[in-house]
Amino acid sequence: MRPTVAVGIVSTVVATCVCAGPATEPATAPADAALWARLAEIDARAGGIQHLTATFLQDKFTALMKRPIRSTGSVRINGAVMRWDTRQPQESVLLIDQREAKVYYPAQKTLEIYRLDKRLSELAASPLPRLDVLRSRFSFRQISAGQLDRGADETRFLALQLDPVDPSLAQHVSQVRVLLDVRAGYIVTAEVTDRDGDRTVLRFSDVKLNGDVGDLGLTVPPGTAISHPLEGLDAQPPQS
Repeated sequence: MRPTVAVGIVSTVVATCVCAGPATEPATAPADAALWARLAEIDARAGGIQHLTATFLQDKFTALMKRPIRSTGSVRINGAVMRWDTRQPQESVLLIDQREAKVYYPAQKTLEIYRLDKRLSELAASPLPRLDVLRSRFSFRQISAGQLDRGADETRFLALQLDPVDPSLAQHVSQVRVLLDVRAGYIVTAEVTDRDGDRTVLRFSDVKLNGDVGDLGLTVPPGTAISHPLEGLDAQPPQS
């Protein structure tokens, strides 16, 4: 079963909190000055991360399923390019850059291409949130690290709840919660709750920073069916 692409891509991008471009909306700091200072320090460390590799485990919880849908694989980031290779339960590749997202399903021999609008492209370029972008799209507050990891050391990890204030994101995302490794400057756990109440939890392990990430290019074999599922939707007449 494939996730809803509109929500799936937004969830993936927001859950990993990646961005590179400057914010286009007015930005304001949170009321908690101490928290903002701590976030600025983490943001500075994140700015030094250009390459990242990690293993991921994703659990998607829905009201229709008694057990979560579990996916496992790896993620590699090189500057403005991010590649997710899912191995279980079915192989797929998600390649995101500042212009588009490509989703390749080897078993079905299909490649889907989605053009990212400006807001999503600003959220699709590096391993950590840059505050100038996020603070114009979310309100956020500190929560207990134990809410995301019962054994988390509160001195090493910082947990945040982000609530979207950008209307385009709020259409899809209800809230985002992240657990940050303060000293290293990257996300350990991310949880996204969408407007339907479905919850996606991403956990990262075996994280390596600024090493060789290999070739992130996506080459599909001859005969692959290529589609642009969302193109032309705005021009379609309403269904009666």
